[in-house]
Order: sequence, then structure tokens, then C-alpha cells
Amino acid sequence: MDSTHAWRSLARVNRATFHPGDQILLRAGGRWSGQLWPKGSGASGAPVTIDRYGDGANPRIDGGGLVDDTVRLSDQEFWTVRHLEVTNQAPATGTPGANLKDLRGIHVTGDNGRQLHGFVVDGVNVHDVTGEVNWIGGSTSDDASGIHFKTGWDRSKRTGGIVFDTTVANVGAPTATPTVLDDVTIQNSVIVNTSFAGISIKQYTGDGPGAVATGWGTRTSPTDARFTPHNNVVIRGNYISQAGTAYGCNGVYVTDVRHAVVEHNVIYRAGTSGIETYFADDVTIQSNEVAETTQKAKGADSNGIDADKGTTKVVVQYNWSHGNGDGILLCQFSFGDVVLRYNAIAGNTRYQVYLHSDKAARAKVHNNTIYDDRSKYAIYGYGTSLTSSYDITDNIIYSKVAGASLTTSSTVRYDNNLYGGASLPVPSGDTHAVRADPQFTGSPDWTVGTPDAGPRLTGAYGLRVRSGSPAINRGVAISDNGGRDYAGTPLYNGKPDIGAFEVG
Repeated sequence: MDSTHAWRSLARVNRATFHPGDQILLRAGGRWSGQLWPKGSGASGAPVTIDRYGDGANPRIDGGGLVDDTVRLSDQEFWTVRHLEVTNQAPATGTPGANLKDLRGIHVTGDNGRQLHGFVVDGVNVHDVTGEVNWIGGSTSDDASGIHFKTGWDRSKRTGGIVFDTTVANVGAPTATPTVLDDVTIQNSVIVNTSFAGISIKQYTGDGPGAVATGWGTRTSPTDARFTPHNNVVIRGNYISQAGTAYGCNGVYVTDVRHAVVEHNVIYRAGTSGIETYFADDVTIQSNEVAETTQKAKGADSNGIDADKGTTKVVVQYNWSHGNGDGILLCQFSFGDVVLRYNAIAGNTRYQVYLHSDKAARAKVHNNTIYDDRSKYAIYGYGTSLTSSYDITDNIIYSKVAGASLTTSSTVRYDNNLYGGASLPVPSGDTHAVRADPQFTGSPDWTVGTPDAGPRLTGAYGLRVRSGSPAINRGVAISDNGGRDYAGTPLYNGKPDIGAFEVG
């Protein structure tokens, strides 16, 4: 079909069933209201593609808060969605939060008990989605318009800009096998002012009213046989900002996944957590800039990056986390293991690194540069969280704040770190400590990356050290070190250096 015979409505597109290799092209600069839900599936190497044609702005589809999902795919596979502008904003009322609903911008879902493969979302602009905020736990006494607590797993955290999740057709009689999404890529997109999350991925578990529990989406141990996550997820090169909404919480909420990479994203002024993993396995979070996360919608946290409950084989590396409440939160409740290496963590207002995991969890924290200029806690933990195992090695820990402290316990093992700044105490267990001025080349640049330029990782380059710094050639070699430093320099250049930058 050529443009002179183009269909005129979304309804006409929605009635059609598409086949491998088909394209749905929307005119650039065009605007439509309602829902786009074309039917059918592509095939491996021949997806169905939604894209634009002609010159001008991305075609806009506006749900107006009247449809649950502005763009929807359900029990379909091998689809590529490109170059759309998507919004789903219910009109405001006189009561703040009263317009928040069960809304999403782009929603990929399914309930047929099969594996669904091959999804690409690329170069889209999703903004102004007024999704309700449902928290897993908490107290219902804290409920407010559009904000609900203690909703459980399945009913929580599934609204926002781009949502990939699965469910069952009958909660009282679920299918014998779960619906699993495989090979998901979300990239090069701008996602702004979308609540609950910018990007969210979830699996069904069966904990709602009248539901039969399946356990597919929750995880009781690292080897839980019922846990059935989605596979092979890439979230790359996106700009996510929640700066203009009081209800935009997580930037990226990566749950119920195995084999995932979250990289080269900018997350700006999210609420609760910039990037959070939860019930996940084998996730690498790298080369992201996460800045100015705050508390929103009555959420308790305000961290840049969070390895949270039931997460295993998580690697957090080469990230620039600054100006948040907490720079990095290690919150592996129940169990978990995480490696935190070659990150620049600076200017966070509460804790630069927050140790908050349970006894069965363990963390390796090495070769980070931690710069504290506004908090009394460079590394902090308390209570039973300090019975988890934390190995803290080869980090530069620097504070300009008089009286700043480091939490210690018998299971928080400091070794071979450089401690500098205003009377920062050296933990007694660090028998190889270096107490000195690291001799930074400058100061951090707090300017945040943009949609066009991406993460401004060079903002941390003022935390490199000068030739002759006491951090040089004073580190301990780490066998599994990732192969490069924060700036991409191969490891090692001579003897190992302390901190996120290898000078040699």
C-alpha cells in the first residue's frame, strides 16, 4: 500500500493481522488518539515493524488516560517499535494524584503460557503517563490519591512509560507454565515524567486476591525451581527523567530477569531508585549516569543504583552516581551477591554507599572512588545489615565533611583503601590502609547528560589522580576485575592503583 491509500485510523490498523516482515508506517508529524494494538507476529529475522514515514516529528499517539496502554502487544512476538511519540495522561483534577490510574505508554505482555521472543523498542519518545503508584509493602494508613501501599507483588510497580510484564488469564486457575519474554531490547529512547517507572520489567507470581500462587516472579533462594524470569534483556542508551512529576519513581526497574545489561543510560531526578534490580540473576549495570534521585510518592528511598532483594551475580561498574540521596544501595534482602567496582560515587546527600543487606548476602566493593562533600557518612550501615559480608578493597574514600564516618563491623572488611579528607577515620581492621591526600586533578562536574549526548561520564574525571599520587601502584591485584577502569584504561598498567582510575 502506498501513502495515497493509507489507512486513516488506529482502529483500522488494530483490525488487521500482520505477518513476518510486514511494516506499519505512520506519517511523520501525524497525531492520533486512542490505542494502537495491531495483531499478529513476526518471525526470527523478519519482525513486524512499526515506524514512521516522511519528514517531520515522530508520529504521536495519545492515550489521553482513556486506555490502559497507548501502544499494546499481547501474546505476540518478533516486533520492532521505532520512532513513535507516545503519551497517556489523564486530565488533572483539583485533587493531586486523583488522575493517576492503571496506565502505561508502551506495554508488551502475555498470558498464554509460552515463550515470546524478539522485541525491540528503539528511538521512541514516551512522556506524561499518569500511572498509579502501588508499593509492594508498607502500611495502608499511608495511602493517598493515586498512591497505595501493601498491594503485593503482582499489583505493584507495573505502570509507567515502557512496561514489559506477563500475567495469567485466570488467577484462580493459572496455566501450567508461565509466559516468558526472551530477547528484549529497549534503546535510544527518551522517557520523561512517567509514573510509576520509566522502564519496568516484571513476571507474574500469583499473590493477588483469589490467586493461586505460582512463585514464578518471586524468589525464595538462588536455586528456587519455581522462579521463572524473563531472559536476555538489554536497556541501553536511554534518557529517563522524572523531574517534572511528583509520582515518577524508579527510572529503570529490572525485576524477574536473567541475563540483563543496563548501560549508557541517563537517569535524572527519579524517585526512590534510578536503577533497581529485584529478584534477578546475572545483571550488569554499567556506564550509566544517575543523578539527583529523590524521595517521591511516599517512597522510602532515594538511591542512584540499588541491588535489591533476591539478586545474584549483579555487577555494578563504570557508573557515575552523583547528587542522589544514596549513591549506591546494597539492599540484598534474603540473599544475594554483588560486585561494585570502578564506579565514581560523589556528592550524595545521605550515604555515598549504603550497606543494607541480610546475613546471607555478600558484596565485593573494590576500586571505586567515593567523594563525599555533603554527608557525614561515606559508607554507612546499621543493625543486622552489618552481619552481611562486605569486602571493601582498593577504594579511594575521601570526605570534605568534618566528622564524617565509616561504619565498621566484624563482617565489613576494609583492606588497602586510601582514606583522605577532613579527619576521615581509618577502620582499625584495615592494616594496609593509606592515609593521605589522593591528589585529585580537580573537582567533579555536576552537569548532567542530555538526550542527545547521553551520560556525561567525564563529569567524574576531576576525580582522577595526579602523577605522584599515593594511590598509584598501591593497590592489590584483583583477579576478576573487569579488564578496564572507569575511563576505559586496560588493567593493570604496572602495579594496581587504588580507586576508579588506573594511572600506573
